[in-house]
Amino acid sequence: MTALYCVVWAVIAAVATWGITTARGCAAVARLRAEMRQEIVYWRDETARARTLAAQTARDAATRARGWQEGRDDVIAIMPLIVSARDGAGQLSDGQGPGVVDVPRP
Repeated sequence: MTALYCVVWAVIAAVATWGITTARGCAAVARLRAEMRQEIVYWRDETARARTLAAQTARDAATRARGWQEGRDDVIAIMPLIVSARDGAGQLSDGQGPGVVDVPRP
């Protein structure tokens, strides 16, 4: 009879161990799934922020390009005035005194 009690208690212990292990495993899987969902949400938010930043950077680059183009156009537009001012240096301007003198550079 003692042997039968030992076998019965061994089966009960095995079933209890299996149940506890299964419960802990299920809890661990549930916890890991929750962490994965949180990480997915985090990376989706990061992706949205990165896309917003990329769009802003593209808009800023386009704005800078337009500004630089306007600046180049302005320089090209005033280039004849710069050349005529340089060519007229050293001459009297409108008879009212000396004009701009071009100083030679070494």
